[in-house]
Amino acid sequence: MKKVASFLVEKRKILLCLFLVLAAVSLPLMGQVRINYDLTKYLSAESRMKQGMQLMEQEFGPSASSQLRVMIPDLSASEKEEILHDLSALAADAQVTWEPGNRYNHNGYTLYEITTEYDSHSKEAAALFRAVHDLYDSRAVATGGTIHEANVPMLPLYVMVIAVSLVLVLLLLMCNSWFEPVVFMVNIGIAVAINLGTNVLLPGISEYTNSIVGILQLVLSMDYSIILLNRYTQEKEKCADNPSAMKAAITAAFPAVAGSSLTTFAGLLCLGFMSFKLGADMGFALAKSVIVSLICIFTVLPFLILISDKWIVKTRKKALHIPAAGCSRFEFRRRIILLLVFLVLFAGAFILKNNTRILYMLQMNNAVEAEFAEQHSIVLLYESKDKGRIADVLAPLEQDEHVTNIAAYCNTLGKAYRADEITALFSGENAPDASLIKLVYMDKFSDLEDKSAMSLFMASRTAYDDTWAMTPEELISWLQDHVLDDSRFAAMIKDDTRQMITDAGETIRESVAKLEGEHYGRVILTTVYPEDSDETRAFLDSLAERCDNLLEGETWLIGTSVMNQEMSHTFDAEMNRITLISALAIFIVVALTFRSLVVPLILVLTVQCGIYLTMTFIGLSGGAMYYLAILMVQCILMGATVDYAILYTSYYREHRLTSDRQASILGAYNGSLHTILTSASIMIVAAGILGYVFANPAIGEICLTISRGAISATLLILFVLPGVLSALDSFIISKKR
Repeated sequence: MKKVASFLVEKRKILLCLFLVLAAVSLPLMGQVRINYDLTKYLSAESRMKQGMQLMEQEFGPSASSQLRVMIPDLSASEKEEILHDLSALAADAQVTWEPGNRYNHNGYTLYEITTEYDSHSKEAAALFRAVHDLYDSRAVATGGTIHEANVPMLPLYVMVIAVSLVLVLLLLMCNSWFEPVVFMVNIGIAVAINLGTNVLLPGISEYTNSIVGILQLVLSMDYSIILLNRYTQEKEKCADNPSAMKAAITAAFPAVAGSSLTTFAGLLCLGFMSFKLGADMGFALAKSVIVSLICIFTVLPFLILISDKWIVKTRKKALHIPAAGCSRFEFRRRIILLLVFLVLFAGAFILKNNTRILYMLQMNNAVEAEFAEQHSIVLLYESKDKGRIADVLAPLEQDEHVTNIAAYCNTLGKAYRADEITALFSGENAPDASLIKLVYMDKFSDLEDKSAMSLFMASRTAYDDTWAMTPEELISWLQDHVLDDSRFAAMIKDDTRQMITDAGETIRESVAKLEGEHYGRVILTTVYPEDSDETRAFLDSLAERCDNLLEGETWLIGTSVMNQEMSHTFDAEMNRITLISALAIFIVVALTFRSLVVPLILVLTVQCGIYLTMTFIGLSGGAMYYLAILMVQCILMGATVDYAILYTSYYREHRLTSDRQASILGAYNGSLHTILTSASIMIVAAGILGYVFANPAIGEICLTISRGAISATLLILFVLPGVLSALDSFIISKKR
């Protein structure tokens, strides 16, 4: 390692130039990273919903749609019609919906729904979003829907500035020099730029990963810089010059920094064992960020420290000092009680955590949804052999007030109507009139031998049967095949009506193709059921049960609420698997570090207790946890905060070679407290602030849970672990002096 350290210090200028170039190249590449906004792509191959999506795409082709909900207050009746016309002109290739009645009018607000075939994150959708706001911002317009969510900045620049500023303030408080935080921030800034830019080499990363990876890289890697600078300060007192001190510092600090990064790296990679592959996406990107930061610590930071040494010395200040003598006495004297407290806390939290409610979907707070319930789609895919039975499955849904629309072949284009009913369907200036439609029904259903126009007309007046019915598809097909070219009806069909019938035929063929394929058919349900609730899961279970009982073939349910239900079914097993794997991975790393089995057991259980306490406190306070947040916290905290426990334990074992237990507790506090508090405060404050301001509630909840978990784990490490180590001293110290 000494040769490597010598090389890194002697070639520091070349290395700095290299990494500055990499950072400069990476900055523009950040905008070229492929972002995936579709979470369904991360479903496992075993997911029933994903299998259904693949079959549906094979049968009906890929489809994209998005919606913009536009809400405007205090409109008169004429203004409502005018805005409907203006929006229809603005979104000429989209469907704009508004109707009188409570569905689109409530508490003085008017709702318009614009449905497009664009992807929510497309340029066309963004242009529509901007155009609506440009046109109606003066009217206090509010928007919602998928297009709104895609075009609201997830993490505004000012929020990042606030977060970084808070980190800088914490460093200024904790560091020994006013200039040290500048060195740290420049180094981590280069590392973050390189990591974000090199994501362009990946096939793509999720929206969640792209939003969170930069700030978590700063949070997880800052303590590496602190360890190296502290070691350099110590080595300066022993060495003849600064470069020699840096060589010695790199050599001495490498095991601690490498060990710390290894536990974090291992914990992050455990995210890859989630069945929902978003975990692997985030875990790999974050693990890569740790590697990039580690490299920058030993290539960029040495140069920055050496070139800034004079400024660091000139701006030296009295560091924040927290006396630990009283705490060390308490820890030693109450060591048995603290051991018992720890065991009770662990057992209690392990049991009580199961009472915490788990959420699988978090909705953005939106003014539109506060007034008008958001609608969601659920697709039922079925085999074509059940085409005649699907109506029996759907019949009870027509009475469900939460189901606002059922789009199926059997109840639309495949439903038979009487002449008067079908006339109403085709109402319009150029639509066939009632007399023509009655004649068509006579022509199709009657057994008249004389099919002349006069006979048909007289029969329609005297022998017409009101029970005759045909589907819209049959009507248009009969008109096209038997009526349009029939001279008997020529006088009754205007040219505009003839064109309307031709256009209707094409529209019906396209519509049928969207609902009925060669092998599968589909039903599109529109509901106001929440995307994640017990009521929604009961509805889906009931629908699936009816399909099993009434249909012969297989069925698949597709939709966000279906994805949430699948996750709820697998969460307990997933949580247990991730907990076991992450704990085992960190146990092995710590065991290799300390060459002990007892020490890693104590440290892993301490951090795990912090995670369980986080879940328990949230549940006891009446809150709920986002499932993805707790899975990520399990891996991130197990990999990151265990470093604090390792650092404290290392100092304790080192002092036990020459001192008694109480003195060793104090020595461990004095050696580790500054680093632990600096790193932990950054994780707690930065993640906590971002948790409250992220536009996306799911990412915000992940950050907030990391912050809460870091608080629990840090408190246990500082106020419980020292007593536990002292109580179990004979098991963890093999040699005493």
